[in-house]
Amino acid sequence: MAPVTKEQALKSALASSAMEGFPVTPEVTRNCQRLLNGEVNVDSLVKEILSKRQKG
Repeated sequence: MAPVTKEQALKSALASSAMEGFPVTPEVTRNCQRLLNGEVNVDSLVKEILSKRQKG
């Protein structure tokens, strides 16, 4: 059995979230990809999201 790639794991996790009723927007997908690529860490991403919510 071949190992699962990051992209496959992400697609599976997002599909599961959608089936559970959680909205999976393009922004959510982009943020998850950024985390997987090491572009941001969880702390900085949470701060970004909270900052956007406070402004909007």
